[in-house]
Amino acid sequence: MNKKSGGSFSGPAAISVKEVCKSFGGRVVLEGINFHLLPGEGLCICGANAAGKSTLLRIIAGLLEASSGSVEICGLNVREQSEKTKAITGAIFHKSMIYPELTVAGNLRFFSRLYGIKEWKGHIEELLEQTGLSGYRNDIAGILSRGMTQRLAIARALLHRPTILVADEPFSGLDSEASERLVAILSNFKAGGGTIVMTAHNVDLPVQCCEEVALLDEHKLIFQQEASQINSRRGNC
Repeated sequence: MNKKSGGSFSGPAAISVKEVCKSFGGRVVLEGINFHLLPGEGLCICGANAAGKSTLLRIIAGLLEASSGSVEICGLNVREQSEKTKAITGAIFHKSMIYPELTVAGNLRFFSRLYGIKEWKGHIEELLEQTGLSGYRNDIAGILSRGMTQRLAIARALLHRPTILVADEPFSGLDSEASERLVAILSNFKAGGGTIVMTAHNVDLPVQCCEEVALLDEHKLIFQQEASQINSRRGNC
């Protein structure tokens, strides 16, 4: 484990995960998870299917409560101040949370109203351009391909200008062009002070926009290392 996997660290944490455990009935999913991320940092968590990666992200996003331990987002306790933490957290999960009967632009307008965003027109145009969806603005979301739906989910997650982004396999379903766009989007997000924690099966793309990679196995983070020290040619975690 590196210096941020539990133990001591200095500086204000954007994400602080302390001794998080989660069980469903008698089945242990997560046990003693610890890590800290500073503003502008990214962490990619990899591991086998059913290792608990998605569960951990849902706890960080405030969508699921830990059995024990705590998560803080920018100094706010996720369990006790969930309304505030959700307001500064963007989330990308396997379920896109997109309304299929609305158009691409209509979805973003709807979520703008939901988030109470006042100056939304220019921001929506910017996100459509960044995700390569400008030419699809009037397409019904329900007919989009898996990759195009993923692009829209990414735009939705960034719509309210979050400080934190949790992303469950965000590169899934994206072709090489869209993947390159996403690397640029995530890198720009971090350059602006945003913090990312994502999951992935393959680290080739995540190491381009995350400083650290961790392995979740047997309910625990058993390995965490700087991305620059990872041999990305090995691909899968």
